[in-house]
Amino acid sequence: MDRITVAEAERDFPALLNRVYSQGISFELQRGDSVIAYLCPAQPQSALKIHDLAAFLDGLPKLQDDADAFSEDLRSIRRELPPEADPWG
Repeated sequence: MDRITVAEAERDFPALLNRVYSQGISFELQRGDSVIAYLCPAQPQSALKIHDLAAFLDGLPKLQDDADAFSEDLRSIRRELPPEADPWG
């Protein structure tokens, strides 16, 4: 669990809340030498935490000789799908 001061949390509280919500990160809020509060997701979205993602991905099976065929399959699927709408346009 990350520890930040109350002053650090106050500087950009909306961004801090976004990290808690989107990444599932929890924070200890410290004032002086004491932890006075915890900021954590209301309910975990996934058992996998963002800091464990690299290890999870490293543990997945690696593509071997079938990598080229898999890549071509993805390209074929993408060609068949309609273009995505621009969410910013």
